[in-house]
Amino acid sequence: MKLSELYGMDIFTDKARYIGKVEDVILNLDGGEVMRLTIEPLREGALSKDRIGAILRTKSIKYSDVTEMGDVIMSRSEPKPERRHKLKT
Repeated sequence: MKLSELYGMDIFTDKARYIGKVEDVILNLDGGEVMRLTIEPLREGALSKDRIGAILRTKSIKYSDVTEMGDVIMSRSEPKPERRHKLKT
């Protein structure tokens, strides 16, 4: 499969839970391998380091967790939800 074919593919967990569509692909250029797939774009304008970090933590999956690829991508994991900060009262 070509790298460009990953963009827009649907991602599901191996339990058939919909995760989202591939928006960006994170590459290890030294090793020439795919590292992560994001479900939120990283290329929109100038994102802060904090926003990029949040996307990588909560809106991406490790490529090593991909179990199947065909018409859709199957993953044995899903992004971790964002933690909500409790307000102190």
